[in-house]
Amino acid sequence: MINKIRLINTFKKLVRIDSLSYHEGRVMAFIKKELRSLGLKPYEAGKPKEGHAANLVVDLPGRRPRIILNAHVDTVTPGKNIKPVQRGNKIFSDGATVLGADDKTGVAVILEILRVLKKRKKPHPSLRVIFTVAEEIGLVGARALPKKLLSADFGITLDHGEINRIINKAPAQVNLMATITGRAAHAGIHPERGINAIKVASVAIANMKFGRIDKETTSNIGVIKGGKATNIVPDKVEIRGEARSHDPAKLWAQIKQMQKVLSRTSSKYKAKLKIRTTKIYGSFEVHKRQKVVKLVLAAVKRAGFKPQLIPTGGGSDANILNAAGIPTLNMGVGMHRVHTKQEFADISEMVRGAEIVLDIITECAK
Repeated sequence: MINKIRLINTFKKLVRIDSLSYHEGRVMAFIKKELRSLGLKPYEAGKPKEGHAANLVVDLPGRRPRIILNAHVDTVTPGKNIKPVQRGNKIFSDGATVLGADDKTGVAVILEILRVLKKRKKPHPSLRVIFTVAEEIGLVGARALPKKLLSADFGITLDHGEINRIINKAPAQVNLMATITGRAAHAGIHPERGINAIKVASVAIANMKFGRIDKETTSNIGVIKGGKATNIVPDKVEIRGEARSHDPAKLWAQIKQMQKVLSRTSSKYKAKLKIRTTKIYGSFEVHKRQKVVKLVLAAVKRAGFKPQLIPTGGGSDANILNAAGIPTLNMGVGMHRVHTKQEFADISEMVRGAEIVLDIITECAK
């Protein structure tokens, strides 16, 4: 069935290939070569305007139902020159970078499943595999997919950690970008003639609600850019933030609170304000009655685990697939402490996760 050594080797090869968001060309070339070695015919579909690579899709015709398998290939920073180090049953980076287990565990697992299916030469359901780019910066690759490709009975995204915890609910996200314009002046000679845009931004941020708002809602200010020199009163600053919630009303209430504080503070200090909000993706919830939920829960039980359906505070390509009308769950394949230099991949969970997904595919072929 699942070849553990081959799976580990594939994963290590993948993480050694730099693939920061918008720079995934080399890893996509590797995946194309792997797929073609199996006699498959991958094709590109949907390229982000700012990116160097397109999403990669491969179809395996078969019986009904049609299933989408999905993972993303891009990683967060620091993600250049990753050196995987195996310690027992876990794989880490050398400590200088992230590992890229998010989501190259998912990519490696899908490639291993395809190898097993091609070797067995047994009937299987119709599969559409979608490897996406630029997921880490707002599901950009998935949002660029042609709508005609988003057709399936259900989907499985492999972009999560614990194999017994299945994500069936995720929030929507709205990004906020604000530009505050004050007035420049010499900071040592005529500071009173200036309007310090950084001060305005600081006061506004201090009066915002963010962090954990409630059990369904979070918010964050993640980027502040402004200033030219210590002897110039800064006349412009840019703020970038976000809000997420499972409840659309709560989501927009949080965004409005941030807008209101920025507007009031800018007015108080006679600064100009421009605000732009962008909905990045919608929320989803896959109900217990859905066929994909029943299939996944049964497969996890057969593997000897007690399955749990859980919500998450993060987004994934599953948000885009669900928005297209494809009930999609996000399943675990052994990634942990993601987006940190302490990130690691659990080999046992990778193998068992691959076996569970293969079991689901086998059941659908019966």
